[in-house]
Amino acid sequence: MVTWADRRQRRNGGWAFAWAVLRKYLDDDGPRQAALITYYGFLSLFPLLLLGVAVVSRVLEASPDLRHRLIVAIVPAALQDTVDSAAALLPTSPVAFVLGAAGLLYSATGVVFAAYRTVNHLAAVPVRELPGIVGCYLRVGAALLLLLAGVICAGGLTVLVSAIPGIAGVSASDRILAVFGTLGTAFLVLLLGARVLLCRPASWRSLWPAAVSGAAILTLILHAGGPLLTYLVRKAGPVYGAFATVAGLFTLLYLASQAMVICAEMAAVRHAHLWPRSLDPAHPTDADARALALLAREQERVPLQRITSELRKDPDQEQKDPD
Repeated sequence: MVTWADRRQRRNGGWAFAWAVLRKYLDDDGPRQAALITYYGFLSLFPLLLLGVAVVSRVLEASPDLRHRLIVAIVPAALQDTVDSAAALLPTSPVAFVLGAAGLLYSATGVVFAAYRTVNHLAAVPVRELPGIVGCYLRVGAALLLLLAGVICAGGLTVLVSAIPGIAGVSASDRILAVFGTLGTAFLVLLLGARVLLCRPASWRSLWPAAVSGAAILTLILHAGGPLLTYLVRKAGPVYGAFATVAGLFTLLYLASQAMVICAEMAAVRHAHLWPRSLDPAHPTDADARALALLAREQERVPLQRITSELRKDPDQEQKDPD
């Protein structure tokens, strides 16, 4: 039965690619990578939102109405009061603001650093090829600024769409334009972010399909999950509302993290041509050999270290004659 199913999936390109992505997801411990991004993402969420609101508040200080609408578009409804009140307490002195913004920027690097480690792990970049601490945080800082710009841009697009004359009264058109604006922004952030974080050459051709898939999933989560989270928090009441907020945010972040990891696996499988993979461990394919070799090569930690991987063609025969 396994042999028959293996032959069928190898002949079907779509099924073979899907199975290869799942195999690599399990080989790379994908659930753990998504959990790490979720954990650091939750810890970094409030500082990142606070930083974005602080920047928006200073830039749009003369336009309180537009500033309020932009904050509503950027910050989830469950956190708007908390973030808005915290941003109001930030120091007004330029020096103190710069120092506070730098502190928030540093504290919000957790999720981007987790994404940096995950992207290079999924791409099987050897440890010896990763940059030092300075180069690492330069990449993480650049990606964080890109992420912050994307968040503000997506919120700004939502506000601008609602402010266009003649369209403001058409809520369906507003939502459609906001969805496409979020989709385009997410695509650019994911595509450019992958190039910044990945410590090996990668063509745009190998990255854009995963960026499109990830942007579509993120847009769906943001536009469907946000209202759902607000509804659940309101239904939970004042006692359980805080627990519902935390649980809901964790759930949305975990779904987004899982989607990003799977999309990154799709790009890695496509780039290294790691399909078809075998269903039967006794009959591995050339793609199995390449995937295992990449896993072994990733553990090279010093410049002169080289690790090779070998698959025995006939395990039964090798057991009978180990020489």
